[in-house]
Amino acid sequence: MALLLPHERGSVRAKHPMTGYRTVLWDLDGTLVGLHQRTFKVLMPLGAARAFRDVVPPHRFLRMLNGVLGAVRANDTEYTNTDLMIRLLAERMGIEQSLAARRLHRLAEVDFPRLRRCFSAQPEAVDMVNLLHAKDITQVVATNPLWPLSTVTTRLRWGGYAPEIFTFHTSGENMRSAKPRIEFYRELLDRLGAEPGECVMIGNDAAKDAPAARIGIPVFLVGVSESAVPPNCAQTGLVRTGDWRRLRTWLGIEEESCSSS
Repeated sequence: MALLLPHERGSVRAKHPMTGYRTVLWDLDGTLVGLHQRTFKVLMPLGAARAFRDVVPPHRFLRMLNGVLGAVRANDTEYTNTDLMIRLLAERMGIEQSLAARRLHRLAEVDFPRLRRCFSAQPEAVDMVNLLHAKDITQVVATNPLWPLSTVTTRLRWGGYAPEIFTFHTSGENMRSAKPRIEFYRELLDRLGAEPGECVMIGNDAAKDAPAARIGIPVFLVGVSESAVPPNCAQTGLVRTGDWRRLRTWLGIEEESCSSS
């Protein structure tokens, strides 16, 4: 079952058959799950330093981490983001790649779960996902793929989701690009075998999620003001903003009540 195209809404009545989108692309942090940004930005690097503390002093690791993440965000190699991160960590710390891989695995499996308090359930998102799932809409987690898959599925469970509801999860192991680059969205469509007009992107970050519109994917930004949308994305006419109720209407899940007032 597909969703209602935005241009088909206006005077549409509830009996109108849904046509259009077949796939919903979901951002994760701040959209599917709540995120305490300030706490996370402090604790995540410390957790990473802890995972590598027997290899390199934490103060040195923390200085190096930002550079590594920046290089992964700009990845234009044939390596996945995880493979590139392992190579860069090994190179900059002067250790074997196998050791860097083991420490990254420890970070994902042991240290990351300690960040549970940074994340919270988003009841409106849970309801939306369950409703779309009941309508057989394909749903994809389109999170920024800098870290291993287990960190994605862990956050989904914290948010109250069964990870298998989503047919694909972007992660460091399966992507070679990252947000906000439009290459991320092109690569994701290639992975899904989908066209831009068959998808919608739902997120909460104008800088990272709105660029999907530049390749023809309609975008809805939850809790974002229109003024925050980058001009080169706004000019596509494909970016909408609003609350969760407006999102439901935009998707065609529920129609705005007809009123002359």
